Amino acid sequence: MARTSSLSALAPPITSIVSLRSHRYGHDPSRYPLKAIPYVLSHSSLWTTVFKVACCGCIISTIVLLVLLITTLKLQAEMISANLEWWAWLIAFFAVLLEAAICATLLMAVSQSRAQTNAFVETMRLEGRWKEDMVKQPIIKDLNLVKKAFVVRIITLPLQIIPLAGGILYSAINMTFTGWDYMDRYFDAIRLPTRMQRIEVFGQERSDCSALIHPSTYDGDNDYARFGFMCSFLESFPIFGWTIAPITNAVAAALFACDIELVGDWFV
Repeated sequence: MARTSSLSALAPPITSIVSLRSHRYGHDPSRYPLKAIPYVLSHSSLWTTVFKVACCGCIISTIVLLVLLITTLKLQAEMISANLEWWAWLIAFFAVLLEAAICATLLMAVSQSRAQTNAFVETMRLEGRWKEDMVKQPIIKDLNLVKKAFVVRIITLPLQIIPLAGGILYSAINMTFTGWDYMDRYFDAIRLPTRMQRIEVFGQERSDCSALIHPSTYDGDNDYARFGFMCSFLESFPIFGWTIAPITNAVAAALFACDIELVGDWFV
């Protein structure tokens, strides 16, 4: 494949991320996750994928949530306050929501990841941007539950106990790596080497550890950060975020990829 086989040798390094006022690929990436929701509703070929995962996810989430509410809510409230004050019940309830999200996500992880890949490919085909020389992400990657910056995500996960504000803060901390995770399907499709992915996402080649402490990783001007923030924020909503948002976010990644393809290259 001419474009990708010599990409590492031909592509000049990106030295900075372009300003918000002039997005690199023509549109504000934070709009794709929201645009993907009506896009899915208007394309029947995506309904089956979303419906299967959503139904399975809702059933699993409901069962897990009910079991945790019945068996652990009072216990957790007592651990917070022996007198069972109203605020202890409230904190315990949000803790149960978080625990249910974790359990449901783990139970659905592999099937959901496969559905995300199928939705991604189907969206690019609908847009006429899936090419014969592109490669569908292998099943082995669906079995990999350890995402980029996994430790940081686990450490910051309890923030989501805080309604709305917690989801916003969690999304802001993890946004660039979340954006990279979703766009990974596109990078795999075009066989973009990991080194070039880092340059594309971070603006220059950095290790994960270096990127975690570098200010530009959390810069709102970074297209992948803006995209990842909205994806992560939608996933912070109970039930919808565990079941439907991961699929619509995969569609959003495909729409983002289509605009990249429309530009014609990643480097200008």
